[in-house]
Amino acid sequence: MFKALVLLLLVSLPSQAIEQSAVDKVTSKPTITFPISQQRVFDQDLTKYRDSNEVAWLGDIDNRFLTLWREQTTGKVIGTSWIFADTYTSANNPNIIQTLRYQLSDKGLHTYSVSPLSQSLKSEHAEQRLQAQLLTLQDKITSKNGKRLLILQGANCPAIINILVNNSDIYVDAIVLLSAHSPTSELAKQFISQMHQLNAPILDLYTQTDSLAVIDEAEKRRIAAKRINKENYRQIEVIGLPGQVETQIATSQMIYGWLVKLGWY
Repeated sequence: MFKALVLLLLVSLPSQAIEQSAVDKVTSKPTITFPISQQRVFDQDLTKYRDSNEVAWLGDIDNRFLTLWREQTTGKVIGTSWIFADTYTSANNPNIIQTLRYQLSDKGLHTYSVSPLSQSLKSEHAEQRLQAQLLTLQDKITSKNGKRLLILQGANCPAIINILVNNSDIYVDAIVLLSAHSPTSELAKQFISQMHQLNAPILDLYTQTDSLAVIDEAEKRRIAAKRINKENYRQIEVIGLPGQVETQIATSQMIYGWLVKLGWY
């Protein structure tokens, strides 16, 4: 009887050790901490920007956001431009945005380049933040007679167009789309429909090196505009690589030429 009891204890010890080992593994798991958001990383970089006079924090405590501000450099103020670079990029990203900041200020436009959101634009909270940013930028305009140019890139195009359609208190005089794309086919259809509901003229630019999805969506926008005979819509394919300075200068000249035709100059 005693031998049987000892044998039973010896058999049970390994299983108890395994169970305790499993518990130890569970309790000793490291706590997962999510890294700092990409937007905060970009914001931290911009606060160390070489020209600190261009860094401007706008908004209240709940909707504080960072912009790169550049004053127009001519003798005549044409207006203000608001630049929303593609999501997960920086307000001074080298693919056209930084070039536009300098080129537009040399054409008489104050420029605000907004540090883009890191989170998905499909969330309602993100669009609320974008709306708050637009309202804040609108309040910052000092000359009520100046023109308002809105430049949107990538996924910000359908998101902010949706905000403009549903908020009549926010208005712009002209819109430039840069390589616009939607995350889903349903949002792409909504984007096309809403884009043509706006009265502001639209310049739709995409590059020959964009992804096939971006180019295909651009073609659908062109066909839709042609079908309804929308006169204040123009689409242009930009030749060249977005990272090349020559391509960026050519793009800014296209925008300037378009604004001249609109009577801004």
